Amino acid sequence: MADSSEPGARILLLEDSSIDADLITRQILKLGPDTRIDRAVIRRDFETALSASRYDLIFSDYSLPDFTGLEAFGVATTLAPNVPFIFISGVIGEKFATEAVRAGATDYVTKRDLGRIPGVAKRALDEARARRDRETAMLALQESEHRFQLMADSAPALIWATDEVGRFTFVNRRFETDFVTTIPEMMDGGWATLILADDLPAFAAANQQALQRRAVLSVEVRVIDGDGHTRWLRCEAAPRYSGSGRFVGHVGCAIDVSGIRLANDMLEAEVEARTRELAEKEEALRQSQKMEAIGQLTGGIAHDFNNMLAGIKGGADLLRKRLATGKVDGIDRYIDIITSSADRAAALTHRLLAFSRRQSLDVERTDLNERISSLLELLQRTIGDSINVETKLEPRLWPALTDRNQFESAVLNLAINARDAMPGGGQLTISTLNTKLNLAQATSFGVAPGDYVQILVSDTGTGMPQSVIDKAFDPFFTTKPIGQGTGLGLSMIFGFAKQVGGHTRILSTPDEGTTVEIYMPRDTSVVAEADDSEDEEMTVATGSGTILVVEDEVLVQMLIVDYLNDLGYETIEANDAQRALSIIESDQTIDLLLTDVGLPGMNGRELAERARTVRPELKVLFATGYAEGATSRQGFLAPGMDMVAKPFDLDKFGEKVNAMLKMEFSGTA
Repeated sequence: MADSSEPGARILLLEDSSIDADLITRQILKLGPDTRIDRAVIRRDFETALSASRYDLIFSDYSLPDFTGLEAFGVATTLAPNVPFIFISGVIGEKFATEAVRAGATDYVTKRDLGRIPGVAKRALDEARARRDRETAMLALQESEHRFQLMADSAPALIWATDEVGRFTFVNRRFETDFVTTIPEMMDGGWATLILADDLPAFAAANQQALQRRAVLSVEVRVIDGDGHTRWLRCEAAPRYSGSGRFVGHVGCAIDVSGIRLANDMLEAEVEARTRELAEKEEALRQSQKMEAIGQLTGGIAHDFNNMLAGIKGGADLLRKRLATGKVDGIDRYIDIITSSADRAAALTHRLLAFSRRQSLDVERTDLNERISSLLELLQRTIGDSINVETKLEPRLWPALTDRNQFESAVLNLAINARDAMPGGGQLTISTLNTKLNLAQATSFGVAPGDYVQILVSDTGTGMPQSVIDKAFDPFFTTKPIGQGTGLGLSMIFGFAKQVGGHTRILSTPDEGTTVEIYMPRDTSVVAEADDSEDEEMTVATGSGTILVVEDEVLVQMLIVDYLNDLGYETIEANDAQRALSIIESDQTIDLLLTDVGLPGMNGRELAERARTVRPELKVLFATGYAEGATSRQGFLAPGMDMVAKPFDLDKFGEKVNAMLKMEFSGTA
């Protein structure tokens, strides 16, 4: 009980029996050790105590030697009004108890039940304290309202308050001084007293909406001032609430914005004219920049592709001449030149697609530590013995969602860049970390907040100034001499990371080295243990079956058909989707549909959908160099479908065809 009492409560006990007074005092002291108790026995002592001191609570016996308990209550009401008064008696009956409470006493306790005293006393003290708090709050409110009235009447703006339905509960004197109206007229007529009839419906709608939504009101209206001139008022009001949180209306103010409106109208006319002029200049500048960008892009592509085409065409010409004269010695060298140039052209195309984020990706759950470890021997051979390669791999690295081949290509590209930045040797460090991007970080990177796997490739090379970092991801931007770089490496990495939902950034200081950070999204899915048999190397074998080859590029179709025929497959050829559909809808046997994605008219994915309606169990292998919508295998491929990217190695292509034909597939259902 001591913890809940009011500290330092002072109590007056009116009791003639010393024994009873002692018993009652013991119960009162349970209110807390700071409780002070004064005792009076007769009327004179009682009156003297009340006159001399202030008490928080009075206990009084009902039967007293020289006056009654009710008379004592009358004395207390006169000398100590509002002090709780509690009767204690051994003879009080229901009638007397009712009479005492009706007279205004706070409560009563019988001497047979003195254990109730702490609880009754605490409740009486709490009620008295609450009553005092209410009175104090009321006085403070009255004082606050008085100060508000003085301030509002002195303010150079219109100030008002409304109730929950929009009726005025207060308006300041400014309404009377600025307009031909009075405060009673405003309180009675509301805004209709001032606002022009044409503006009143819009204002009423905005005001009603603000009331219903318990929202801020902000609106501009026209009024007629005391001189008969039309003026603009900006009315703004905020919702107000009672102490219990109940919406009770708005409080707001209004200022004259006529001068601002006039200036705005003039400014808007000027801005409109200026905007038209700027739009014309911006369009001309945009066209100029577009042509400059196209020139840079085509120039870079032309330079690299011409070199590659020279190798292909020159090698083919020499190969033809050697074969025409029957000289077959050394022709492998020309075949290697042609193949190498074609591979470089394919790599350049993939970099372009990566930069534009339109390459076909095989996004899957990947252990990046394993991928990095498998590259170490190749990296060391590529960058040379003068550079030490070190790894700092997080032992409990999360699995990432990425394209394994593109990731390995990105790491290799960064290692080559680091090698070129350290011509005299140095240190290359590849690290992995688990990291979490909060909302602010993710927003700055342009990705979703959450868990990511972070890869850091750091070197101790020459570093980059900020001006180079700002352009490092631009296509064909390179600081290397002509012929020593395409300027697509970093742009490819940037585009690839964005395409899988990640990010790339560069941290570098001149003469101190460079760190490239790659963020790959974490794979949070739970997967079953992979079957080791899936990792066994596939071999190309001759096969049997009928393959429908749909390809609009005649030369490519010829090569594919000849290769498949060499493997023992029967082939049916079609150059567009409509021809393919007519074959599919016939009775011909078809074991596999091999189709280009980028067909004219109906594309390959749409063809596959139409084909599945006729032959639900038909297996489909897509071939793509680039196709909008085919940039991610997830979501593009249905069960019984797979994809190969052009240009493809024929042996790997044969492995894919063989695997597709052996695959068990019972239909889309």
